[in-house]
Amino acid sequence: MTFIGVISEHKSFERIKEKLENKEMKFIHIHKNSIENIKNIKFEMIIINTNLESFQQKENILEQICFRTKYLGINTDINLKFDLSNQSKTNIITYGLNQKATVTVSSITDNNILVYLQRNIKNREGNIIEVGEKRIRINEPCKLKTYEILIIYIINLINQNSIMEEI
Repeated sequence: MTFIGVISEHKSFERIKEKLENKEMKFIHIHKNSIENIKNIKFEMIIINTNLESFQQKENILEQICFRTKYLGINTDINLKFDLSNQSKTNIITYGLNQKATVTVSSITDNNILVYLQRNIKNREGNIIEVGEKRIRINEPCKLKTYEILIIYIINLINQNSIMEEI
């Protein structure tokens, strides 16, 4: 079983979990109250989708968890107070609405979102996923926010799941 930790608001975590959780992937919401209890779990991936201000007293635990993970997804549009990018064995995948992110959005309309992978990344099997753009059709009513769509896209890429055509 693959463990994926998500640091985000609770509602955002629930929407991501609802779209992706299955018998092969277990999602764990990481927050200041749960970090002590999960410090020994080996995560395949950690997603940071919110500021880490509430983790100020738990920085060491968070750094240890991130050091042991294989993939670290970081929202580049948030302000991180401390540096998690010096994780030597960790594959860091940035995402956001800025042009420097590994995964970004090149176009958003009411019905579609174009997700753009700007750098090659390796999936869990070690295969290289090449640069490219993917159109995702948005069905009404879609409660997912843009960052949540990017997170779902990244998790599907890494786990070799079929990339969604629509949400």
